[in-house]
Amino acid sequence: MKRLLLPILAIFLLNSCGGDGSKSSNSKLYPPPNNKIYFGAFPDFGGSEDIVTTTRIKDFEALAQKKILWAMFSDNWFKSGGISYPKDKIHTIYNSGALPYVRFMPRSNQEQFKAEKRFSLQNIIDGKFDKQLHQWAKDAKSDGIPILADFAVEPNGNWFGWSGVFNGGGKTDGYGDPNYPDGPERYRDAYRHIIDIFRSEGVENITWFFHYNYQSSPYREWNKPKYYYPGDAYIDWVGFSLYGAQTIDEDWDDLKFSTQLQKYSNDLKAIDTNRPIALLEFGVTDGHPGGNKAEWLRDAFNTILNNPNIKFSAISPWHENWENEDGTISSLRLDSSSEVTTTFRELIKNSRFISR
Repeated sequence: MKRLLLPILAIFLLNSCGGDGSKSSNSKLYPPPNNKIYFGAFPDFGGSEDIVTTTRIKDFEALAQKKILWAMFSDNWFKSGGISYPKDKIHTIYNSGALPYVRFMPRSNQEQFKAEKRFSLQNIIDGKFDKQLHQWAKDAKSDGIPILADFAVEPNGNWFGWSGVFNGGGKTDGYGDPNYPDGPERYRDAYRHIIDIFRSEGVENITWFFHYNYQSSPYREWNKPKYYYPGDAYIDWVGFSLYGAQTIDEDWDDLKFSTQLQKYSNDLKAIDTNRPIALLEFGVTDGHPGGNKAEWLRDAFNTILNNPNIKFSAISPWHENWENEDGTISSLRLDSSSEVTTTFRELIKNSRFISR
């Protein structure tokens, strides 16, 4: 039964099987037809984002009352396996009937708001991890499973160690093109370097996503997502995170989904791309004094389906809770209340959201 669903996934994959039923090397994910929208998710793989189990996937699908196209997890380079192909996690997701979505996370730990030293963008560009990356690519090619992947998410934020803020920022005299901001340029070149390695190994079963944060932080010209984008020659999909209030001290109204989508839409338009667009992370906390989580979700889904600015080809809610430093809980799970669960089920059952 586990394998029964897998051939159906190939409907939306380019040449994933040859005419004799054998696997081909080219398995790219194309956008869905007829104005449909893929439904993927981060189905609460824990605070480390890598506790991948069939139970967690099935629990989320039972909550949604709908299958997911992909299950997203973080490939943390600081874990014991280091930079190595996470075969067990990829097979667990694939055997559940979903596509594995791998987030390459070049970090030494999960601390935020400080520069990454070991897995720095410059070290990646300089080839210090080429041996491990070549082996990752070889293992992915040998395994043959269609994979979705991104590298160093939300680089235009200021929280991760690979942020442009920590890698030269808006300066232009420390790296590369003297007319290009160093922080974004290092990120762009590091991502290109990784994809070039995979191409040199003949890997064609990975769909590459560029994943930025919808609102740049700091909101400066040099930190706009267009400067981080590796280009259509490298990237298959463009996606972003867009969150509402995650803590009770954040402004609810300013972080309404429709408000943000309109406010920063020009930043997306400025990216020179014709690639399909994905909402790769979204959510909002429950129990905020300024607003209702179910209503935030209604606004989000209505905007996704009907806004004139962006045609979404995929969405992926972030389903997780975490404890903040002050002891408060950010409750982004979609079962934080019966009202939220009922609302989410009602919204996601729309026939435009598809899982195959």
